[in-house]
Amino acid sequence: MLNWNELHWNRIGLHVLFWAVYLPLNALLSDILFGYEGDLERAFGQALVAESFSLPVKIALTYFVFYQVIPLYMERSKLSKLLGILLLAFVVCMILYRLVMDYLYAPLYLHGQTMGFWDAKTLLLTAFDCFITLAAACSIKFVRLQFESLEIEQQLIREKLESELSFLRAQTNPHFLFNTLNNLYALARKKSDLTADAVMMLSKIMRFVLYECRAPRIPVESEAQVIQDYIALEKLRYNDRLTVDYQENIDEPGVLITPLLMLPFVENSFKHGAGAMTGAVEILIHLELKAHQLVFSVKNTIDWETPPPPSSEGIGLPNVQRQLDLLYPGKHHLEAGKKGAYFVVELKVTLS
Repeated sequence: MLNWNELHWNRIGLHVLFWAVYLPLNALLSDILFGYEGDLERAFGQALVAESFSLPVKIALTYFVFYQVIPLYMERSKLSKLLGILLLAFVVCMILYRLVMDYLYAPLYLHGQTMGFWDAKTLLLTAFDCFITLAAACSIKFVRLQFESLEIEQQLIREKLESELSFLRAQTNPHFLFNTLNNLYALARKKSDLTADAVMMLSKIMRFVLYECRAPRIPVESEAQVIQDYIALEKLRYNDRLTVDYQENIDEPGVLITPLLMLPFVENSFKHGAGAMTGAVEILIHLELKAHQLVFSVKNTIDWETPPPPSSEGIGLPNVQRQLDLLYPGKHHLEAGKKGAYFVVELKVTLS
């Protein structure tokens, strides 16, 4: 039983529109190509009636090719069968076309005059008319199929990128929480009075990671706040040998950015700075946002006797680099390396 709710009414409407436009255009084309006698309006009316009689046959040929022949074309191994069916369908269409015109149209509108069923010129014009109709319809069909293929391909690319981003973020969150728990563990081993404060700060940071980071974009001010919270948590772990200078200049706090994009650089500065040295350590962090241009730099003192860690170590920097490539292609610049007494990471991103 036909389910009217499952019909694609938009597609049906487009098909009806195509044939409604095709009918008068082809009638006008017939008048122009083969000439007309007397009144153009009268000649166009006759051509329109003639086209109306032949149209059902051409529609039958078109949809037979659409739904029977074209699916065979997709299977290259059946090319000979495809050509055979197409040729047979074309011959049958021409025969039906001539039968309709000679035995229906001619008796009704040409006063019994036949148009010469086996006349070579008539058959040639019939073949040309069928071919032009089929070519026009198939051209539109193939263009639509091409656009559908492009849409499917783009959708697959989007789904692949989304899956990769989800995987990268799934790596980032546990990595960040693991490093934070290490800080808490260090305080607990010292039986520090600051352990309770550290637990509260960790709870705040975890709330941000678990809930706010679910969104694909967050305000820059939210990312800046979690960086400050992380700095405060790290300061509890170290004594006066650690100096942190955080500077911030944001003209539009509501501009959106990918969550946890800058924090891994701050983590690394503590891990490979204060965590890897026993002497005085200085960490300089500068965040600036002007006219959607983000500049974020992190500098930490390093041990001259120990080479700085390569940017590919761990999952932090490679993870962020890959996210930048996916989310901000051609709109970012990342540098990481040793400059004088510091290991410097500088990120520039155009946020839209």
